[in-house]
Amino acid sequence: PDTPASAQTPLPAAVAPAYSGELHERFQQAAVMLHAGQHEYALAALQRVLELAPQMPEAHVNAGFALVELGQPAVAADHFRAAIELRPEQANAYYGLALVYESVGDLASALGAMRTYAHLSPPDAPHLRRALAAIWEWQRQRDKPRGTQRHSQGDAVKVASEVDS
Repeated sequence: PDTPASAQTPLPAAVAPAYSGELHERFQQAAVMLHAGQHEYALAALQRVLELAPQMPEAHVNAGFALVELGQPAVAADHFRAAIELRPEQANAYYGLALVYESVGDLASALGAMRTYAHLSPPDAPHLRRALAAIWEWQRQRDKPRGTQRHSQGDAVKVASEVDS
């Protein structure tokens, strides 16, 4: 999937040196598997990373994206929230949280989380256009009269993907 996961993000400097070899290897493996659509394997690698470094927000974010793809939005939301608690400026955690909220039909919360992502992201962030398109679509859906709203998972993300194409 094309999510703003932190696969290109180097390991944080605060990671304990004793674990940096295994952490680096497992984190990179997980990122590759996540981007290859092998979500179960990515999640397994990320669980090991989180055993070694539970305070690593990037691992929580990537675990959240894997869990979204595995159809476990509640657990994914827990990981995104953990990342935000550890590092409030972790923009991609808000993106993931927005996807979770949208998937359960909570457009108000999805809008809030995606707006936070947009606010925290630099102007050249690769997923910013997609986020802005999702915000526009969700706002439009939320403002429709009751009974005409779409609640199928991923509608705004699909629209946003078309915008990025």
